[in-house]
Amino acid sequence: MQGVGPGSTLGGRYAVTQRIAVGTHHERWRADDRTLDREVVLVCFTTGTSVAAGALDAARRAAGIEDQRLTRVLDVGADGDVSFIVEEPLTDAATLGELLDSGGLPAEEVRRLVGETSSALDKARHRGLHHLALTPDSVLRMPDGAVKVRGLATDAALVGVDDASDAEASRRDALGLVKLVYAGLTARWPVARGERAALAYDRLEGAPSMVGGPAAPSEIVVGVPNDLDLICRMTLRDDRGPVSPGDLAVQIAPWPSRPPAGDGAGGLQTSASPRSGSRRPAGDRAGRAGAAGVGGAAGAAGVAGAAAAGTSDRSSSGDRGDGTRELEPITAEHGVDVAPGAVAVGEGAGPAPTDDDATRDDGIRAGSDGNESTNGTDVHGVDEVDTRSRTGGIAAAGAAAAGAAGAIGDRVGSFARAAAERAQARAAERRASHAERDGGRTDDPDDDGYDDDISFEQALDEAPQTEIDPPLPVFHNDAPERPSQAGSRIALAVIGALVVVGGVIGVQNVLKIGQSDAAAPTPVPTVTSTRPTAPAPSSSAAPTTTTPAAASEVEIAGGTGFDPQDDGTEADQNVGRVYDGDDSTGWRSRWYGTDDYNGNKDGVGVALDLGSSVTVTEVTLDLPATQDVTVYVNTKESLDGAQEVGSVKDDDGTVKLTAPSGLKPGDVLLVWVTKPGLTAGEAPNHYRAQINEVTVRGT
Repeated sequence: MQGVGPGSTLGGRYAVTQRIAVGTHHERWRADDRTLDREVVLVCFTTGTSVAAGALDAARRAAGIEDQRLTRVLDVGADGDVSFIVEEPLTDAATLGELLDSGGLPAEEVRRLVGETSSALDKARHRGLHHLALTPDSVLRMPDGAVKVRGLATDAALVGVDDASDAEASRRDALGLVKLVYAGLTARWPVARGERAALAYDRLEGAPSMVGGPAAPSEIVVGVPNDLDLICRMTLRDDRGPVSPGDLAVQIAPWPSRPPAGDGAGGLQTSASPRSGSRRPAGDRAGRAGAAGVGGAAGAAGVAGAAAAGTSDRSSSGDRGDGTRELEPITAEHGVDVAPGAVAVGEGAGPAPTDDDATRDDGIRAGSDGNESTNGTDVHGVDEVDTRSRTGGIAAAGAAAAGAAGAIGDRVGSFARAAAERAQARAAERRASHAERDGGRTDDPDDDGYDDDISFEQALDEAPQTEIDPPLPVFHNDAPERPSQAGSRIALAVIGALVVVGGVIGVQNVLKIGQSDAAAPTPVPTVTSTRPTAPAPSSSAAPTTTTPAAASEVEIAGGTGFDPQDDGTEADQNVGRVYDGDDSTGWRSRWYGTDDYNGNKDGVGVALDLGSSVTVTEVTLDLPATQDVTVYVNTKESLDGAQEVGSVKDDDGTVKLTAPSGLKPGDVLLVWVTKPGLTAGEAPNHYRAQINEVTVRGT
């Protein structure tokens, strides 16, 4: 960009050092803030372009939103033909696009990144701001795992796509967030129907196109949670789904507070081209609530038993030399306590691909043909294992079922544990029967052992019955017997006596109705006469008059910026300077390009809390620049119903305003600047509302 380069200085304080990104109409540079001795990032663009004014205004409004997940806007300005936005530096942060260079991320990390982004944008939406230009470069992950979102409102203004109503902008942000979910899972960028070319993203490969829209994530990678897959389908293909960032945040919640340890990129494996060394989630983890019960335990044991049937009885894992590999034993490193003989399934284990079947992926592949598919995966491999290698696998199958059930016994209860014990007993019986039948041999190649297989379902069926405690207390034989006849008669007699006594008392009270008590003697009042000790005042004495209290200085209790036609605040952090007693410091609003606030508002100012209801009599202002100012008093921070104290036009310096008579008390003083003034030492088009000191007198 002309006028920007290493060694150049913008705004008299920002020394440019290194360019870090190039956009359609802007460039992003690192710079040093010489005034505050800190590193910053400059977003630079040509002042004369059609998008410059909108981008600067968007940056000013974005600076007023405080959220640690949104990149802070520190300053805006112009230097000749170059306009710039100053942002906080995000040192060592990685964009989502950079994280996806090696493939998709784990589903829960995608959920966390997009969830935090959705929450931040929903907060901005309630302040009237939208992003409208979301790409993977808009979301950054800090070294500590924190999420940052940059380009709020400004990126859309720089590419000219900020023309949308509030409802349309909310839906477009929701669509952009769903596209980030899709990209995070698949490392592919989807293109929605009718999307503007300005929102294209070339860093990632495009998503494959299907009838009606891009392919669903589960059709590209395995291990996609059902809820995320459904949201992507509905939003990108059916034009439904969330209507705002907050709506999406609710649909994908909850998400983890921290990233997974060593998540890396490429956590998900594509079905067409698996990466070398990648590890597949054990079993079917596509559903977030999948294997939580007995059915999940049976499925896990079934897969383990089937895989064990295709292994030899050798103790070492690795390549067997006949085109298959041993399954590695499950150990405590997998996070569960397991029984001896259990084997790992899916965690980098299974038969190795051969030349005859190069498309298989360790016996698990995406079910694009629709056959035997469960949540996007098919489990194969049992029928293709050499039957000669099944010798000795019978006992391993029973042990695998027992090990899988034992590993999850604490989760499915005593019922599954009983089944595991039964499976172990059956496995021992089969080992003994085989040893007796084969004369102690366990490697007979002519015996495949299918007639002696035991499934986990059989083990459950044959498990001993477990007595289930009743859900509600019941009476047993030790319950107290009913009262005897003698006891019943005594109880009835007591109740009858109480009824008779109550009746007698009631009759007596009824007979007294209408009778009046004897009149009490009337006391005779005593009158005491006293003689005056002093003469009475004469009728000619002068009447007493009340002198009104003199006006005194009112102590201001606090204050905030006042901007009712925008975001409600205006440089709140500096309002305390207008009543600190130091006229060398003061409050200044953000700067505007014209003296009518760019035609967007009637004025800005400060709202001062008087601490209590006060009848204002006089207000003194110290104005550092020529401005138009009107002062009001009200009972709330609003111009509605406010009473005018006084006003000045094209005036500066010390200005004293005397309140008119009849002014009602109020506890909020509004200093309303309707025409800002030029700022000394800044560019000729920097207009700001400026107040150095406010003094209030009243009663």
